[in-house]
Amino acid sequence: MLRVMRRRRLYESIGGMRAGIEKTRRAGPDLPSASVRNGLDVRETSVDGHAVYTLQPKQSPQKAPAPHLLYLHGGAYTRPITRHHWRLIAELVRSTGCTATVPLYPLAPESTCRATLAHVLKVHAGLLQGGAPPSLTLMGDSAGGGMALALAQALRDGGHPMPDQMVLITPWLDVGLGHPDIAHTALRDPMLAVPGAREAGRLYAGDWPLDHPWVSPLHADPSGLPPVTMLVGTRDILGHDAQDFVEKLRAHGVPVQLHEGRDMIHVWPLLPTPEGAAARTLLARILSLSDRAF
Repeated sequence: MLRVMRRRRLYESIGGMRAGIEKTRRAGPDLPSASVRNGLDVRETSVDGHAVYTLQPKQSPQKAPAPHLLYLHGGAYTRPITRHHWRLIAELVRSTGCTATVPLYPLAPESTCRATLAHVLKVHAGLLQGGAPPSLTLMGDSAGGGMALALAQALRDGGHPMPDQMVLITPWLDVGLGHPDIAHTALRDPMLAVPGAREAGRLYAGDWPLDHPWVSPLHADPSGLPPVTMLVGTRDILGHDAQDFVEKLRAHGVPVQLHEGRDMIHVWPLLPTPEGAAARTLLARILSLSDRAF
């Protein structure tokens, strides 16, 4: 279906990437739909003029305190949140009883890593006002996974409270896309391609080098990061760097679980497929306070 829709054309060229950015700016981000709002309390606030959504069950009969989820959406740092993100987040809230905070952070090229990360740090600080949540999971897909790792580094380096765990869904960890095996995997990847993705990474980096550890966390020192769960697909050009980063985490003593989706594509847990549904069940189990596998 992705091939028929020519979804990959967004990333096959610099021109395709820039045209896609212009199109999404005219359309704006997807907002929580009526089906997403069904049974949920959805509130909108703002941080520096950018919307921040909070989703939670309208009724929460749980005896134990519910976990809190800070979710950073993907989109190559240049594209806004989509209905697929909202469906995933709503499903997690309904199945676990958690509260989810979802910032619609500033995008490149209007913003760059320096400013966007500062914005997400403000959102995180807002969660701690009045006391830290009983349990905080930091989750992100694709570029949101890379940003989650950048946020964790900034919190660690600044001496701030850390999330209890991180969940990274097919994260983008090197915007330079320099892994030698990417060229081979690109022949089988129906969603991503190097030229446009690399241009998006360049726009996001701004005046920082592409290998800056907050731009490309593959190059970061992961010491002291919270436990990580990583979901990686084998038909995803970003999967090679994610696999390498898992080994780097282990070498630095960070607890990590790897869930490899054989023949799965980029962000498959967000997609309306049986494999996506199984991955969402896994994510809910990881998020639940009663199931910490580390």
